[in-house]
Amino acid sequence: MIKELQQLGLSYYESKALTVLLKQSFSAKELSDEADIPAGKTYSVILSLQKKNLVQSTTERPKKFFVEHASSALQKLIEKKNEEVQNMLSLLRLTATEIDKSASRPTPFFDIGTTVEDNKRIQLRTFTEAKREICQILNVHHKPKSNRKSKTMWEKEIVNAVKKGVVFRAVYPTNAVLPPILAQLNKKHQEKFQVKRINTDYIRCDIIDSRKVLLKLVSPDALNFGGILFIENEKFAANLKKVFEQLWEEALF
Repeated sequence: MIKELQQLGLSYYESKALTVLLKQSFSAKELSDEADIPAGKTYSVILSLQKKNLVQSTTERPKKFFVEHASSALQKLIEKKNEEVQNMLSLLRLTATEIDKSASRPTPFFDIGTTVEDNKRIQLRTFTEAKREICQILNVHHKPKSNRKSKTMWEKEIVNAVKKGVVFRAVYPTNAVLPPILAQLNKKHQEKFQVKRINTDYIRCDIIDSRKVLLKLVSPDALNFGGILFIENEKFAANLKKVFEQLWEEALF
């Protein structure tokens, strides 16, 4: 566990101390002996762990040091590491996107479409790139019967994604009729393909694997296509996932 804690950002001696304190309380001297930490370093290690809100102490003499809740302590380290990784990924994607843009090259991290053909191509990315989960918000402007050629193509890819193990959840407008191919999928694979009903004006979007987002600008006129965006960004995806989960909780089966 010491190696894993170091990967989460702790020093070698911090990792040794925390590994021991997760299981039992110790005085500074006991901790030095139990975790094999040089006596001269023990207090600085304890102080550092306390500043990180990982370790607490008693008021007795000599003081005992302990971890109040092992899961909470480790979760703090995990969340901090996740934030650091997400910031790094965002910076790398931004840098790569700027380099490709300056060279007039496409980038998978940020894809924008303004035509109907762009719409077909970019929408397919949701279903072909998903590995674990797709969360889809279809607003009140969704018209299942319009543009059937493209929608049939997408529906077939949804079936393929579900057969590969992708969990697909969608919120549909209350009066929108589920296309036959998806209605059949809903019957055969209820554990993988789920639909709920709610009327919302929220932007039409897909959240893919909690890290990619598709946004589609639609209007009451299904032929009036505004544009489509595909963005790879965990923080953005997390924000939209919260919106989706709220709608999912409020929606009806």
